[in-house]
Amino acid sequence: MEPPKLEISRRVEHDIPVLDISGEVDVYTVPQFKEQLASVIEEGHTQLLINLENVGYMDSSGFGALLGAKKRLRPEGGALALIGCNQVIARMLKITRLNTIFLMFDTETEALKAMEQGGR
Repeated sequence: MEPPKLEISRRVEHDIPVLDISGEVDVYTVPQFKEQLASVIEEGHTQLLINLENVGYMDSSGFGALLGAKKRLRPEGGALALIGCNQVIARMLKITRLNTIFLMFDTETEALKAMEQGGR
């Protein structure tokens, strides 16, 4: 069986780092995901957009990594926004009430506008 694949690319839009995630975020790939999240935060960024449009699956370890990143941003008044969650991921966020912790947007344009207006 082929191991799950995860691709992460990083870019900056309007001085806000954006992580474009593609593939599956699960127990096998979460170390790579956590590493990228930590890298952005350690560079001193207090706002972060995570584009999940191309993520087909995320398990509890992925949600835990997002929560850990949010907790690290909180003392700095930071914000973490999720973009383009599929129906399954959005449903899991709602069931676990994590949708009350993360900013969630359908499009990057909406997310950037909210972040530029100090969306927290």
